[in-house]
Amino acid sequence: MGYKIGIVYNNSKKHVNALVGELCVWLKNKNCKAVLFPSNALVKVSKVDFALSLGGDGTLLKAARAFAPLGVAIKGINLGTLGFLTNVEGTEIYKALEDIIENGILAENRQLFCAEISLGKKKIKTVFANDCFVKSGCNGRLISLDVFSGNSFVAEYKSDGIIVSTPMGSTAYSLAAGGAIVHPALNVMLLTPICPHTLTQRPMILPASTSITISTKGKTKNDKVVVNIDGQENYALNKDGCVKITAYPKPLKIIKNAGAGYFETLRKKLKWGV
Repeated sequence: MGYKIGIVYNNSKKHVNALVGELCVWLKNKNCKAVLFPSNALVKVSKVDFALSLGGDGTLLKAARAFAPLGVAIKGINLGTLGFLTNVEGTEIYKALEDIIENGILAENRQLFCAEISLGKKKIKTVFANDCFVKSGCNGRLISLDVFSGNSFVAEYKSDGIIVSTPMGSTAYSLAAGGAIVHPALNVMLLTPICPHTLTQRPMILPASTSITISTKGKTKNDKVVVNIDGQENYALNKDGCVKITAYPKPLKIIKNAGAGYFETLRKKLKWGV
């Protein structure tokens, strides 16, 4: 019996729908079963042997938050533009699938984090694979945030906001804000201030075992503060809100690429050292 494969895809794009149809036929001929999950309705998924993400990095991040809790490994196929996380191009999809079917599922673990967002008496828990940032909801408006590592006070940040990133997400928003590039195999978290109004508050790398709490208590007055998860989920914090970030107990499993390695992807996608 072949694999049961989940296919996460953006069904708003006609060419992706056509590709999914071709894939289903191809997989059936390989004695594999396809289970389809449109990305714009990815609320609940079922257990599969592994999942394909067809689209850009955003589609992969949706798939990661859905399948990681089930321990399902994911292969990202780039049908978008940059595709840093989805570093297998669409033209190589059948070659990548042949490799998995012939050699098995070989996956690497990536650190995930959980964000517990306090909205008054209500609490929301969500997982992120790239980053969680707390930012001013008013363009150009400086905000003040208190940051704690465990029970220890780190500092008050007067800035446009703060990014907490996974190693995998270090090449996303954190990098644009001046954060370090961190190898995705490490179990750490990055704390990157966004345009801090000081010369001394620099990005920090902390152990994944610690917790980070970002608090607006008594700081924001009437200013709007937004929490964003992986660039896809938004929550509005009130003046007494906070976000607590801890390591998620299960890793994200990314199926290895038989071709390009991490540093080759850096050179190719981000022009590293070019």
